[in-house]
Amino acid sequence: MKLDSVIPTPTQIEILYSQLKNRAFNISHGLLPSYETHEKFVINHPYRKWFIVKESEKILGNVYVKYDNSVGLRCDLSITVHQIDEILKTVAATITPLPAQPSVRFGGFFLNVSSENFDLQKKLLSLGLVETERTYVIKKT
Repeated sequence: MKLDSVIPTPTQIEILYSQLKNRAFNISHGLLPSYETHEKFVINHPYRKWFIVKESEKILGNVYVKYDNSVGLRCDLSITVHQIDEILKTVAATITPLPAQPSVRFGGFFLNVSSENFDLQKKLLSLGLVETERTYVIKKT
């Protein structure tokens, strides 16, 4: 398992857009952004750390760590429990969580997963991760 840091290069921007187009579950957006909007987002690099995940030369997806210690795992639906375990172990070995701040930041890494992505939820539970909360979005009226 190899994590390539997003710098970003033009090739990385293309890879990430391709992954975004093919993503089955979304949390932060409903519609696919234009390539130009995506490119600006990637160049802005809003994450603490961001990696493209590869195994051998196959691209499995991407993973990022935000400043609140949350980990975003965006991978092919075919990803195995073993591959997820390797990714999470590599992230934890490479990056130290930022210290806890009450009511601001949890002191360890955690993942947000789409409520519809039952397969990933099941895989994470099989690795011993524990579900601690659910998020509900207030609709605009």
